[in-house]
Formats: sequence, structure tokens, C-alpha cells
Amino acid sequence: MDSIDLLLSLDKPIPRYTSYPTAPEWGPISPDAYVEALKKVENPVALYFHIPFCKTMCLFCGCSVVLNRKEENEERYVRYLIKEMELVASGQKVRQLHFGGGTPTKLSCQLLEQLMQAIHANFSIQKDAEIAIEIDPRTVFEDRGEKLTLLKSLGFTRVSFGVQDTNEKVQEAVKRRQSYEMTRYTYELARRLGFSGINLDLIYGLPYQTIDTFKETIQKIIELRPDRLSLFSYAKIPWMKPHQKAIPDEALPTTEEKFRIYLLARRALLDAGYKAIGMDHFALPTDEMAEAFSQKRLQRNFQGYTVLDVEDLISFGITAIGYVQKGYFQNVKELETYYQMLDSNTLPVFRGKLLHEDDLIRRWVVQRLMCDFSLNKAEFFSRFGKAFDSYFQEDMLRLQPLTGLVINTPERLEATEEGCLFIRNITSCFDWYLAQKEAHKQFSQAI
Repeated sequence: MDSIDLLLSLDKPIPRYTSYPTAPEWGPISPDAYVEALKKVENPVALYFHIPFCKTMCLFCGCSVVLNRKEENEERYVRYLIKEMELVASGQKVRQLHFGGGTPTKLSCQLLEQLMQAIHANFSIQKDAEIAIEIDPRTVFEDRGEKLTLLKSLGFTRVSFGVQDTNEKVQEAVKRRQSYEMTRYTYELARRLGFSGINLDLIYGLPYQTIDTFKETIQKIIELRPDRLSLFSYAKIPWMKPHQKAIPDEALPTTEEKFRIYLLARRALLDAGYKAIGMDHFALPTDEMAEAFSQKRLQRNFQGYTVLDVEDLISFGITAIGYVQKGYFQNVKELETYYQMLDSNTLPVFRGKLLHEDDLIRRWVVQRLMCDFSLNKAEFFSRFGKAFDSYFQEDMLRLQPLTGLVINTPERLEATEEGCLFIRNITSCFDWYLAQKEAHKQFSQAI
């Protein structure tokens, strides 16, 4: 980056675009609307189960988490997950299944088995389905791999490990104490067990990170040679996640330092043979995510990037978000409200958005830019019967300050090599809702 002024001008609050319209634009929605949407589902679906429980709080965390050390609370939650499942299910075919959190592997082996048995009883899991779970290596290390071995026997095909940073000072600052030994043990066991598409998560921009310390972290991870790696920017949103206030601002790298840390890690991964995928993912050329990216069939949803083109995502658990028949539906956020609604045989949905024509058009544009860094204007016309340049005449004006980051021709709109690093900024120019607002504090910084 030649100019720190340009870098700072781009560092503004912008959505990550795991959805369009983004969650702040949603409003109250009735469970009846969700029921009607579910009735229209015909094609194979994706399922997401939110397991919110964690033993302790990592200070960087932006997820929906419930701190808990009592197994009986988790037993109760699983019972209600099954109850919700039974209200929703009608034997739908499933191409993708994902457990996220929280810490899904905080559930006991018995509860994991119970939940998977219920899923198979209520849905038809296809033989080639991707079955994935997010894993905290500390939970694997403490039981010497018993739970990870069980997950493989239950049919899970892909695992994602939270690492964030291997430096002890950084770990202590964010209260995520996880030795490299734990990470390596978990990864090597997953390899021996035969999981495919193993992913490791790292975060840049954490307190006390420097170019030198993160260089050591990235080299350790490259030595493991995971199939995929996610390199996330620390999303500082203390107005939504008050525990982040415990991280002092003076401990964080500056915007320029943070960006240089990212560039260092990106270069190291590219030099090691990884391909940059979408906004924040990297994959070996042999991995199916790299293949999907090169073939322009990558997709993006609330779990990040995926290789499966599945339109309907049905989600379970508190705060869980689904996308069903052109509508977003989010469950309630409080455990007791979740339980009470299910006790009355009511699906625990409380907010969402039914998309109109312009939403659907812009959603496609957002998907293609975030996944491909480009879009084909002829394909846009064939899908929507509208000329791209005419439809987005006002939006294209918002692209003008990003000269050098995007190339606009009669055939295509495409991010430059440098523009790929700022794809959120480019994509935001087509966000109708964002353009109506003066302040966007609800979003994390672009850099």
C-alpha cells in the first residue's frame, strides 16, 4: 500500500456480507411466516445447529456464547434442539450439516450421539453430504482424542479448529490459553482419522501481535499443512460484545500495522502454495474449495464460504439464522424464551426479512463479488432481464473513489489484485441499505 491516507480512508465500518440484506436491516417476523416458507422447500437443504456453550470467554469473541460448566444445562438444550427439529422436519434431504458455536465439542460424547441420532431420524442425510463441526483443540487434548474419534464414527467429514494465534503473550491477553502442542496434537489426530478439508482459524489484529510474532505463528501453521486456513480480521464491536472492552486499545496494532501483519501472512501462505479464496480463506490447490473458486461456483453463507450450492439453510438453536425460500429467519437469543416457545409448540423465530426483487438482485451481486471478486454482466442480464449498468447507475457513482481497486468494462466488473484485499469496500457500493445511512457503527472496521 503506497499511501497510508488511502488505507485509512478505506478503514471504515462495513458489513462482512455473510448475508444481504445484512442483519441490522431485518425486523420482527412471525413464526407463521417461517412455517409457510418451510412448506415450500423441495430441494435438498443445508442444516446448521448452534451450540452456544463455552467453558470460558475468549475476549476477542464475537459469537453468541453462553458460559456454562454444568452438563445438565447442555442436556436440556439438546432436548429442545430435538424438539425444534421435530417441529421443522418432514424428511428433507440434506446436502450439508454444520455444528457451530460456542464450542460444539463441549457437548459430551453421549449428547453428540443423541443429537446425531435425532438428525438421522428426522432428515435424510445424503451419502455425499458434507458434515462439518467447529472444534476447540483444548477439548480434544483433554480427553486424548476420544471425542474426535467419536465424531469420525458419527459421520463427520470435515473439521475446523480454532487456533487464532500461537504466541503465549497474545493468548494471555485474549484469555485463550491454547498451547501449540494442543493444536498440533488435534490436527495430527484429525489427519490420522481421515477427516477431509481440515481448516484452521487464525485472527490478525489481536493485542500484542506484531509482524515478527505473527510470522512465527504462520510458519508453525504452514508446517502443519492444513487443507484450508481462515485468516480473519479481529472484529472489534464492544457496543455489541461488552467483554471486548477488557482488551485495552493501546495493546492493539495500529491500522497500518494490522494491515502489514495481514500482508505478511498472505504472502507467506501464497509462497507456501496456498491459493487465496474469497475475502479471508486460503486453500491448497487440491482442495475442493480452491477448485470451486477457480470454477466460479463458490458460495457464501453465515458459516462463511462453502462449495455447495444449496439454496435453503435451516438453522436450529438460540440466535441461529436460516435462509429459507427467499427469506431470512433468526431464532430468539435467550435460552428461557427459546424453551418457552418450544414448550408451546411454536418455532422460536422472532426476526428476519422476506426479500423483495431488488434485495434478490443485489444479493446475487454481493455473492458474486464476495466469492469471485468479479461478475459477468451478460449473466446478470440473463438472470434478471435488466442491463447491469442501467440498473446500478447510482451505485456505480459510489465506485468512483475506488479507482485502481476495480475494473469496469461493458462485459465485466472485476476487482484488481489490490482491490481483492478491499472487496468489502467494493461490495458495499451496491448495498442499498448502507447507502441510506450516515453512521454504521454496528459493523466492524474494514481493515
